[in-house]
Amino acid sequence: MKVVVAQPNKQYCNDLLLALQQKGYLEQFYTLLATNKIGGWSKKLPAQFRNELKKRTYPGIAADRITHFPSILLYHKFFTKDMVHRIQTSYKQYDLAVAKKLESKDYDIIIAYENSNLHTFQQAKKQGKITVLDLAQVHHEKIAQINKWVTLEKGVDEAKMRYMNEQKGAALKYTDYVLTLSSFARDSMIEYGFPAEHVFTANLGINPDLFQAKKDWPQNERFRFLFVGTMTYRKGINLLLQAFDELKLPNVELILIGPMADAEDLMKQYEGLYTYIPFTHQEELVRHYQAADVFVFPSYLDSWAQTVVEAMACGTPAIVTEHTGAKDVVARGGGFVIPPNNLEALKALIIEVVNDKERVKMMGRRAALIAQEYTWNRYHARIQEIVEEIGSRS
Repeated sequence: MKVVVAQPNKQYCNDLLLALQQKGYLEQFYTLLATNKIGGWSKKLPAQFRNELKKRTYPGIAADRITHFPSILLYHKFFTKDMVHRIQTSYKQYDLAVAKKLESKDYDIIIAYENSNLHTFQQAKKQGKITVLDLAQVHHEKIAQINKWVTLEKGVDEAKMRYMNEQKGAALKYTDYVLTLSSFARDSMIEYGFPAEHVFTANLGINPDLFQAKKDWPQNERFRFLFVGTMTYRKGINLLLQAFDELKLPNVELILIGPMADAEDLMKQYEGLYTYIPFTHQEELVRHYQAADVFVFPSYLDSWAQTVVEAMACGTPAIVTEHTGAKDVVARGGGFVIPPNNLEALKALIIEVVNDKERVKMMGRRAALIAQEYTWNRYHARIQEIVEEIGSRS
């Protein structure tokens, strides 16, 4: 079986590639830029481009299995200022470039990603090949529905969203199967009409050697809540800050870790309510996970949310919403699942855990055991299983 993968960016794609390569299924990988394909001359590039290179290396993937289109990325990175235009043109050019390559390629299955797969999938169907969408989010119409809740979200460009949704909808007409990250994402595809028997789920993994359970459960002077993620309304940061502001609980602290996005004004409004750390290395992040009493992540929309599983692996139970894909892990006994966009439910649960430290410790121990099952090796095995199932059906 020969599988081609097309992903302009990286995300979790490296582990998909490793899973396929382990079985000898990986025929070719098409991307915008792969450091694996660049020699020592990369040191002569501008600093901004060198930083881009660091994000786009694919460790463990044979360079001869990678084809990239750096000229497309380079041009739009430095010469296209408008974000909407950049997405429309660079992704379309990449999509067309991949489709052209496929014309002379021998393969059985193509796995590609949203926003850059329409022409790729059209070409594959002309050739009678199997098309698989690796869905990093949930169904685009579900996203549009949820976005109506996030009325305060800034930076949502309607022209960009409309264009992207049109592309996603058109590409689905040429999609045979969909890979999702969680039951939440899977259910969203079925809700909007995609055949259930053509939707598969493969949960992402963690590194169990890095994210290990705390030896002693926190004996903090103050009960410590931790949030790790982008500072954006979509992650529910507005609900989280409002809840803590209204509760004003004594001997309770909130730690926020992650890059700033559209919540800067909001965080200024609640300044003094939390401790904010924009960036930390993974080893230090582990210590924050271990030092927290409860991890809290009231997201409006997350297809998975890796930080939830990382926190659980470190022995810290999590509070998540039903719109967080990692609820699949939490619901097994490693924390609490609440309705999305529900301030009162969040406040009630915050009070509940603060007043029941023994239960928190018990759930933390359980969380660590559950999360250690979600490894990258497990993800690799699941991807191999799915690809073989798809191949056998055809």
